[in-house]
Amino acid sequence: MAIRKLMKLLGCAVAMTGAMAVQASTLKDICGECRFEKLVTCGQFLEGINFDGNGDIWAVSLFNGAIVKVVGGQCVTQLSTGGNPNGARFHKDGRLFITDNARGILTYDPRSRSLTVFADRVEGKSFVANDLVFDEQGGIYVTLADNSNYLDRVGRVAYFAPGTRSARILADRLPYPNGVALTPDGKFVNIGLYGAKAIMTMPSVANAQSKRGPYILAHTDGGIGPDGMTMDADGRLYWAEFLAGAVGVADMDGFTLGYMKLPKEAGRWTTNLTIHDGYLYVTEAEKGEIWRTPVTVKPQS
Repeated sequence: MAIRKLMKLLGCAVAMTGAMAVQASTLKDICGECRFEKLVTCGQFLEGINFDGNGDIWAVSLFNGAIVKVVGGQCVTQLSTGGNPNGARFHKDGRLFITDNARGILTYDPRSRSLTVFADRVEGKSFVANDLVFDEQGGIYVTLADNSNYLDRVGRVAYFAPGTRSARILADRLPYPNGVALTPDGKFVNIGLYGAKAIMTMPSVANAQSKRGPYILAHTDGGIGPDGMTMDADGRLYWAEFLAGAVGVADMDGFTLGYMKLPKEAGRWTTNLTIHDGYLYVTEAEKGEIWRTPVTVKPQS
C-alpha cells in the first residue's frame, strides 16, 4: 500500500510539473529577443496580411482600396476594391476573401483577377465589416464594427454557414469588434473588442451547446485596443495592439505573456499579423510597412 501511495503521489507530482511547464511558457520561448526587421514599405494604411498557397505575401490598403502582393521585395497593386478594405483571408480554394467597410465582403481570384461581392447585406441591411476567419467546414465568422465604440455598443459578430451568403448574428451590443480568431480545435471564437481594450471568447457554432462563455478572456495594455488577431498551433493568441507599435501574446488560459514591440523607427499603428514559416509578420499602417520577427511557434493549420 505504501508503494502504491508513493507511486500515486509521484504521478501527481509529474502531472503538476507538466502543467506548470505549459503555464511557464514565456515570450522569450516564442521569439527570443523579439527583434523585428523591416521587410518592405508599401505605403498607405496596410491591413489584412496573408500568405497564398505559393508562399507570397498579400495585404490590403484601407485608404486607397488597393489589394497588394509583395513581388521582388516591392508591393505591387493587383486591383482596387473601390472601397476601404481592412481584413483579408485566403480560402482553401485560392480566393482572397476581403472585408471592406464600404462594400461588405468581397472575393478576389488571383488567377482570373476578378473581384466579386460575396455579401453586402446582413439581415437585409448594409454593414461595416472589419475582419473574418474561416472554420474547418468553410463557414465564415465576420466582425461587424458598424461604427461602434465604448459607449455606442452596436457592433456585432455574424456567421455565414458553409455554402450560403446569408448570415446570422451570433453576438451583438459589442464595443467595436475588430480582430477574430478561432481556437485550433475550432470550439471557440476569440473576438477583439477594440472599443473596450479586451478580448472576448465565445463558443463556436460547432460548439453551440457549450456552457463556457461568452466571457472576457484577456484585457490588453497600451495603445487603443486589439486589432487583427491570430493563434498558433498550441492555442496561444496574438493580437496587434493599435497605436502601441506592439503585438500582444496570451496563453490559452488568457494570461498575458508579454508584448513584442516594434523598434522605435517603426510606426505605432500595428494593425494585422500572421505566422508563416518561422516568422511572425505584422502590418504597420502609419508608415505602410511590413515587419517580421523569428518565432519558434507554428501557425494553426
